[in-house]
Amino acid sequence: MNKLCSVPRATAAFTVLSLALGCREAGPSAERSRPSAAAAAAASVTAAAEASAAATAPGVSEPATMEAIEPEGPRAQPGLTRTTSEQLLASIRGSGKKATLVNAWASWCGPCRRELPMLQALAANLKPQGVEIVLVSVDEEKDEAKAVSYLKDNHITLRSYLVSGSVADFKQGINPRWPGMLPASFLFDRGARLVHFWGGEAFENELVPVMEAFLAGKPIAAETNYGLAPGKLE
Repeated sequence: MNKLCSVPRATAAFTVLSLALGCREAGPSAERSRPSAAAAAAASVTAAAEASAAATAPGVSEPATMEAIEPEGPRAQPGLTRTTSEQLLASIRGSGKKATLVNAWASWCGPCRRELPMLQALAANLKPQGVEIVLVSVDEEKDEAKAVSYLKDNHITLRSYLVSGSVADFKQGINPRWPGMLPASFLFDRGARLVHFWGGEAFENELVPVMEAFLAGKPIAAETNYGLAPGKLE
């Protein structure tokens, strides 16, 4: 059964996450006693003899130089790329893809989280046909880490963005007929012209026939409105 979430009306202000690096203090160096002149001379002679023997010994190579390995410090999770509707559409036009499926989602939206693993699997089948699936999170800045964490934990590797600026402006730029329900999916042609809109959680058997018809040059409806389908929504 399809469910959907509402996009909050508040405008999100976005900033770049910063990474705090920890430093390790070196401890006090141990004192070393200066060797006597005799000991130093003996050590020098011994070292010279060892070097000469190593040079004349057949089949003996110099020991490999060991490179210092710096300890790995804490790493921040990579953030999402910011995008406005104009930037996203320009990216679609420049991608060279036959079609692009844009999915709008949020970390707090249960139906969205259910939908993403299906889209990840579907993307592999669509790629040979020249179709790319792109994700756009409408999370506020304070929830960006939650969105990133969900994508990482569920091995979602699709190209992903975070809405920059006003969510209302993004909705207007992507599809003025989008009331704001989540999830929502938008099929664009190579010129970034919207050809189909799914308002609500869509299943694979609802997405694929529309995309296949479009790629085959067949006429398709402008949108799938689950609000008009009894039993689709709660």
